[in-house]
Amino acid sequence: LRLSGLACLLAFSAIPANAGLIVFSFAGQVTDDAINGCGGLVNCGTVTGSYTVDSLALDLNPDPIAGLYPATNVTFSIDGVLFFSAASGFINIANFPNLDQYGVLASGTTTNLSTATLSILLTDATASAFNSDAFPQSANVLAPLLPGTFQLNADDDTFQLLGSIDSVSGGGTASIPEPSSGV
Repeated sequence: LRLSGLACLLAFSAIPANAGLIVFSFAGQVTDDAINGCGGLVNCGTVTGSYTVDSLALDLNPDPIAGLYPATNVTFSIDGVLFFSAASGFINIANFPNLDQYGVLASGTTTNLSTATLSILLTDATASAFNSDAFPQSANVLAPLLPGTFQLNADDDTFQLLGSIDSVSGGGTASIPEPSSGV
């Protein structure tokens, strides 16, 4: 019993004190619904959303010029009304010799109960935004990649939204509370 308590304490002490969540927000515009046209199922309105990344998340891709990082709490709203949410997704970072890219990819559910996939792509054709495939800790690093594009596609083909991403904000970290000792 003492050994398991000691093991538990050692496990909790391994959690870095400066670990934190980074929340990024984005804004843009729906420009088309390729299936129904604007004003059918969805208005072509203002888009806002957000996603969260752990500041200490490890790169899941061993390729030194392409990073893959887990994201959580992905949301997408149109005209201020939540339309899509996903519990998790991925951030892709590409630091290619002639092109830098930043992507968000998530599968979740929409308010019409369709399963859908959100894809956001920001590109820098000058390849000067990134100097590695490390996750950018601040939205300021993403400014050279704007404007970007997005697609939100329903798996049941009820809609295929297309649009622009015109701004990204956020960065820095919010502290993760330390676990309770249970004492």
